Amino acid sequence: MVRPKGGKLNVYVDCVSPYSWFGFTNTIKYRPLLNAHGVSVDIIPFFLGGARESVGNPWTPTPKWKEEFSKQDSETTGRLLGLKIVPPKDFPILSLFPVRVATWIKDHYPDDKFEAAFQSLVSGYWSKGINVSTPEGIIKALDGIFSQAELEEILKSAVTPENKKRVIDQTASAGAFGAPWIVGVNSDEKRKAWFGNDRWDQIFEHLGVPYMPVSIIVPSKL
Repeated sequence: MVRPKGGKLNVYVDCVSPYSWFGFTNTIKYRPLLNAHGVSVDIIPFFLGGARESVGNPWTPTPKWKEEFSKQDSETTGRLLGLKIVPPKDFPILSLFPVRVATWIKDHYPDDKFEAAFQSLVSGYWSKGINVSTPEGIIKALDGIFSQAELEEILKSAVTPENKKRVIDQTASAGAFGAPWIVGVNSDEKRKAWFGNDRWDQIFEHLGVPYMPVSIIVPSKL
């Protein structure tokens, strides 16, 4: 079977969602082979709260009957990806400020700096309990990636009218109701979108990328 080459994958993430961290982690892992198959990959910070409100899917507290499953699900997924999930004391936070910070960094620094910054923001919140919705929290989370002078410039530039509009535009263009929000355009220019970190088989199939479905290993003594 000849599979089409080419396409584009946009992965929208927000540090308030642990599943964004999972999606971000898998995107980084899969990107080299996606690129090898001609698929370009872009990781885009967006404001999840604003996106959800705009489509009529506002955040609501997790029902008590679902709390245990949600805890199990996030902890298990994190462990399988090599990530330690520690539910933050302050949840949820208004993630608009850290999204503005991540957006400005993405637009003004190399990709590796942006990715290191987003990783530090989301892991700072979901593993170290840092409240990244505050300037103090962002400085703490990004310490070691940027100098003090760079951090001061980043925090100031993140709240300029131009950058605020940039976040609004990127959030509105996603059309998302959750995170990660993954948009794939294949080589035939057909677009599909997915919510969540557990849709990768559908994503690969849509992009025409050869992949190995989840399967059980045959016992050696069968």
